[in-house]
Amino acid sequence: MRIHLVSIGPGDPTYMTPDAFHALQQADVVIGYHGYLSTLDNLLRAEQQRIGFDLGAEIERARHAIRLAQAGQSVALVSSGDVGVYGMAGTLFEVLAEMEWDGVTPEVVVHPGVSAMFAAAARVGAPLAHDFCAISLSDLLTPWEVIERRIWAAASADFVVAFYNPRSRKRHWQLARAFEMLRAERPPQTPVAVVRNVTRPTERVHLTTLADVCPDDVDMFALVIVGNSQTRFVGPCMATPRGYLIEEPMPRAEPGSAMREARSPRTLYPLLLNTAHGVRAVVVGGGRVATRKVKGLLAAGVQVQVMSPAATSEIQQWAVEGRLVWVARSYREGDLTGADLVFAATNCREVNAAVAAEARACGVLCNVADVPEEGTFYVPAVLRRDDLLVAVSSGGRSPRTAARLRDAMADWLETNPLPLEDA
Repeated sequence: MRIHLVSIGPGDPTYMTPDAFHALQQADVVIGYHGYLSTLDNLLRAEQQRIGFDLGAEIERARHAIRLAQAGQSVALVSSGDVGVYGMAGTLFEVLAEMEWDGVTPEVVVHPGVSAMFAAAARVGAPLAHDFCAISLSDLLTPWEVIERRIWAAASADFVVAFYNPRSRKRHWQLARAFEMLRAERPPQTPVAVVRNVTRPTERVHLTTLADVCPDDVDMFALVIVGNSQTRFVGPCMATPRGYLIEEPMPRAEPGSAMREARSPRTLYPLLLNTAHGVRAVVVGGGRVATRKVKGLLAAGVQVQVMSPAATSEIQQWAVEGRLVWVARSYREGDLTGADLVFAATNCREVNAAVAAEARACGVLCNVADVPEEGTFYVPAVLRRDDLLVAVSSGGRSPRTAARLRDAMADWLETNPLPLEDA
């Protein structure tokens, strides 16, 4: 006969679509988690059979639904939210694939619904108005290493992130780790929404920031939405702009005369650092920018120490391989002791400024990622060809221009090789 995959919505029955309600009403048998079925009593006919299963028995639910449908009954297999978002639709199709389903027997119809993510977003404004993703923090079916890679990808690509299954009594540390990873890529004032039991009588909404959010306030009944770098608070709500009212990027504030002079080519002295005698660098930060800095340092044989509570998978791998030392905590005054070079590469202006100030006080050369003029050296675009090394710099004003010039020289050298002559 037929299996109806029915989305019953996030909690309040009024959020169920008319299409899903009709499918539910027409079924001979309704199958689902005990807790979900109890909320549907007032919507079902007395003669409809109800078959409840415990949590964790998803495969058994799917197989039972298939058996009943093949016997000629009309079956409604229900899931909360949208049945296709961490719901029974995926499980049913997995079982059908294992059975080499012919696509006809039984017939399958999917009835979409309102997911908890969309209901929660509506409660707090418009946080999902631009690119976003959903990530489940449950590692029961997905290895944590895979989940972590997905969080890093979302963080580095600046997606708004909705976390499902954020925390439970047995899984109490994953959400804190996810926040650490996002803090490595996003400003501390990034808006965060924690919405518990959305659309239900016990609903609770809490708006906070990435700096202040507390994992202990979250449980399995909550959904967490973390904004991107552009998400902002608008009155009592949070919203992510789509950019229609922004005709061009906001210009960077023009530096004063002292800063202009600090980045002028007239005040720059080029040199090459010989790392053969042992050079130690401290990189404060663990995100994409810090990773680029670390990669160049390791290639030159520099001893690297990374200071950051979270780090990209590349930095973590280098630490495992023993190529660098990763200190998994935030920067503290005194961390630069013994360093020859310092790189301030966090996403927090205050931290980078503090690192630069300590470096100046210690007489240590410092590169500052977000405000290059605040540092004492710039990292040029580098071209290496055998024993030839060419460095191109714009004094921090236009790294892209320096990179384009380097690439143009690389292309020219491909067709015009220059033999190196002895001095």
